[in-house]
Amino acid sequence: MKNLIYYLNQPGGTFQPVQEPLTAPGVGEIRLRILRTSVCQSDVVIYRVGLPRIKRWPAILLHEVSGLVDAVGPGVAKFQEGDLVGLGCDLPCGDPECLYCGKAGTGDWTSCPHTHATGHEFPGFARTHAILPNWLVESGPIVKFPAGFNPDHACQLEPLACTLEGMTRVNRCIENRVVVLIGAGSQSTYALQSAQKMGARKIIVVNRGADRLERVLRDFGDDRVVGVKWDETVVEKIRQECRPFNEPHFVMVNAPVRAAYELAVKVMGYNTVLDVHAGVKGAEGKPRIAHEVDLNNDIHYKLQCYQATHGSSLHGIHLAHRFLCENGLPRLDHMTNDTERFHHTQIREAIERASDADSLKVIINWE
Repeated sequence: MKNLIYYLNQPGGTFQPVQEPLTAPGVGEIRLRILRTSVCQSDVVIYRVGLPRIKRWPAILLHEVSGLVDAVGPGVAKFQEGDLVGLGCDLPCGDPECLYCGKAGTGDWTSCPHTHATGHEFPGFARTHAILPNWLVESGPIVKFPAGFNPDHACQLEPLACTLEGMTRVNRCIENRVVVLIGAGSQSTYALQSAQKMGARKIIVVNRGADRLERVLRDFGDDRVVGVKWDETVVEKIRQECRPFNEPHFVMVNAPVRAAYELAVKVMGYNTVLDVHAGVKGAEGKPRIAHEVDLNNDIHYKLQCYQATHGSSLHGIHLAHRFLCENGLPRLDHMTNDTERFHHTQIREAIERASDADSLKVIINWE
């Protein structure tokens, strides 16, 4: 047997299929047969312009994955052949004594200076098989799904986990609250479905383009969900939709642009939690976006909370796993329509489709 691997030769380049020997897993390792990979906007950025975190080219992209365990190395007790698993992107550093990633650590992997991620420092899953090292199997963001579970849903574990990290860092900032989601892409759509499950009072989705906003409202809306067109009167329209409250309780930025950050702080008020979820980045790194905060009149007297989440820890992974296994997002299949499904021979086309203004979640089939 061979392992078919697609290497991206350089940013903006081509995916080159290479067949390599398929090796057996070692002690504590497992081998996955990849079933599905879904496309993240980070994949779009990496494909187009690269990222400073990727030091070596050619590179293996794609980090949102589901797969079957098809071989188990000696000493593995947590998994067996035939298990369907999903993985998170952010990985512990592998040091068992690490204050963040270690066995007695806090679990805040994204705070570790030595952390890494699949599709970045650690090879991604644009390949038919992958061997997971023993430290990842033992302590990493890998969970098992019930027999017969849909691999299309399992490959969405990681982006859902990232969203839930932002929505649960502050206790009860969603339940019976007014939620504003800036952007109507896949992350906002996960947040919309999660807010519905978590009992939000009202969910306001803000977007510039009409096509994707209309799709999200049509396929995921209910009597708690409204859409707001992002134009020159957007702040006034958001505040009007918040009535009888004067402002939203929770705002999540899911559009990776400076304007989204600037809009978010304009609509904050009393008791508002702001989660800047979509970072702005490019080939040159992360641009500075400055904002002046009145620590006394805003942070103290208005009880405002500024936070940021990117990536996920085991908290988000386990919560996303529970939501998926409970069918807590019953409209999840609407994330991907027929134009957003591709075979693994079409990785470039899949990434290009993911960049379209009306696209939500593109899924690549490896079977």
